[in-house]
Amino acid sequence: MSRQPTPVSAFLSQTPRKGSPQERALRAYITDERLASYDSEARRRSCPALRLYLWDHDMASACMGDIAILEVALRNHMDRQLPLIALEQSDTEDWYMAGLRFDDRTQRQIREAWGHLTVQQRKRHTHGHLVAALTFGFWRNLLENGGAIHAHWPDEGSADYENDLWRKGIVKAFPGGRQHASDANAKWTRCFALDIVKTVHALRNRVAHHEPLVNGIPLPGENRRITLADAVQACFDLAMILDRDLYAWLMDNSKMKLVLGHEPQPNE
Repeated sequence: MSRQPTPVSAFLSQTPRKGSPQERALRAYITDERLASYDSEARRRSCPALRLYLWDHDMASACMGDIAILEVALRNHMDRQLPLIALEQSDTEDWYMAGLRFDDRTQRQIREAWGHLTVQQRKRHTHGHLVAALTFGFWRNLLENGGAIHAHWPDEGSADYENDLWRKGIVKAFPGGRQHASDANAKWTRCFALDIVKTVHALRNRVAHHEPLVNGIPLPGENRRITLADAVQACFDLAMILDRDLYAWLMDNSKMKLVLGHEPQPNE
């Protein structure tokens, strides 16, 4: 029996009738100050600000659901490679204790994740619990250049994530990367992967902090913002470089794509 497509109405919030008790309730809890950030864009699109706000809410929910799957896939793919690097260099698969040349930021993030574990989690299935406690930002940072080690100390050095992590095995976490870069007329590099991952991370953080999506997604440290459509595309790009079958599943099941296709448009 073939699956029937889910109607769009199942995912989209209905804008209450103007002047209705439901509209008054929403406006009371959203506050005029928050809704004001949607006003100019709503005027441009000739639609009520409340409608745009509710669509933005639906889009945020869709993004968080799809990105949750991508985040788990990303960390599991990278985590499969790190033990191999650690085993080669330090004769242990516990990469978080192997003495790899992680920069201070990475080491701090590992310590913080360790601090969140219970006594029982540290004794049993430690690896899995620690990996789950590490943030999306941790995995994104492993695709950066690598920062200072022992900053402000006489023996200060620098991590080299290109040679010590990427070329030693992290590149294998992205088996679809080379073909995807070629399809985009680009060179497959660590920076190519980083651009995709940090865009998805920026979208994830904007959603998590309940910031508007309709005006685009600012990219931290770059003094620019990209369109929501481009940020959503980065999610599909991430799925593609991780696993083509995951990409195919996301294409068929993504609520982001569904909700984005019903974004309030100017003069509709």
